[in-house]
Amino acid sequence: MLLISWSATAQLSDFTYERSLTGVSEDWHSIALPDQVYGKLKPSLDDLRIYGITENLDTTEVPYILKVNDEKFAIRKHFGQIINKSRSDVGFYYTVELNQPSQINSLKLKFTDSNFDWKVNLEGSLNQQEWFTILENSRILDIQNASTEYSFTDLNFPTSNYQYYRILIKSNKQPTLSSIDIFLEEKTEGVLLDYDVVKWNIKENNQIKTSEIEFELENPVPVNSLKINVATTYDYFRPVSIQYLIDSVKTEKGFLYNYTTIKRTTLSSLEENQFDFKNTIASKFKIIVYNGDNQSLDIKSVDVKGFKYELIARFMDSANYKLVYGNKSARQPHYDIHNFKKNIPVNLKALEVGTENQIIAKDTPSSTALFENEFWLWAIMGIIIVLLGGFTYKMLGTDKASG
Repeated sequence: MLLISWSATAQLSDFTYERSLTGVSEDWHSIALPDQVYGKLKPSLDDLRIYGITENLDTTEVPYILKVNDEKFAIRKHFGQIINKSRSDVGFYYTVELNQPSQINSLKLKFTDSNFDWKVNLEGSLNQQEWFTILENSRILDIQNASTEYSFTDLNFPTSNYQYYRILIKSNKQPTLSSIDIFLEEKTEGVLLDYDVVKWNIKENNQIKTSEIEFELENPVPVNSLKINVATTYDYFRPVSIQYLIDSVKTEKGFLYNYTTIKRTTLSSLEENQFDFKNTIASKFKIIVYNGDNQSLDIKSVDVKGFKYELIARFMDSANYKLVYGNKSARQPHYDIHNFKKNIPVNLKALEVGTENQIIAKDTPSSTALFENEFWLWAIMGIIIVLLGGFTYKMLGTDKASG
């Protein structure tokens, strides 16, 4: 019984930090993770636990699901074909027929041409008699040279429901439009959190012709989106590398920082310059803009966002509940509730998460002394020898009696 009791309390002492959870009134609750927690967790977030201590000092483990409130995308492809090509003084027309009137919001144009810069109009019709304007003077272009490879040929627009679409490409030269992909892209918005930049620094490296933007957040948090705000008003296309700090080493000349790349993309005056990538827990980031022979861009700021993380937990007993974390050897827990997510209520009450306290592991001198003190070791060995001798003598006596 003493060993069982010690084992229950040892579950808590295996972790480094704890926060109280208050407001438990139902079977199911949600728990928003504070920003200060992520930097003290394993990258996999496996060392999160919820424990409850009852009035009888029994310890129970509360099952939970780690929920990431991210975006959900659904892409539906529609089939159509180019049924008419014509030309006017304005440019070249391409009429596309869908199999039936359908809701779409994206046309991806594919050309065999390269190095072009064209304006495009898009119209829709149900009968090819009356046309309605969808897009006007939308820009598409392709740049292929020794320093830049960039192509932007998508037409994105509010969801429309027509059977016929007419594309006007304003060009003096006949474009070679090889194919058109037609999509309805539907996105379910996630819950995004904004994170403030607390440190900001821009360095110009004229030798390798780059601009390096280093910025830091207050805490390591899960980040999946950066928007680079550029004040430059002229057109630009610059290769970009987005990196985050994974570790640092102190040397005689100072700290040596080790960054790893999470995204390679292009900074363009045609797009919003918002870049999404896989969830990354970090606090220090670096953006490298490769300027080539061009003038450096006027970069004003960076917007940092990340999806909201929360725990969905089931509470069964009346207890004093704690969120504990910080155990590098902890493994991912496996709970039954992962197989029954459909049974979890939709609207859950959030619990209040208290301030952080460090868990001080309790010493167990009595159990340690039992094995370190030679007297106890010899006593235990003596008892074992006496018991074995007694059993042996008894067995020998039994054998004589039977003989």
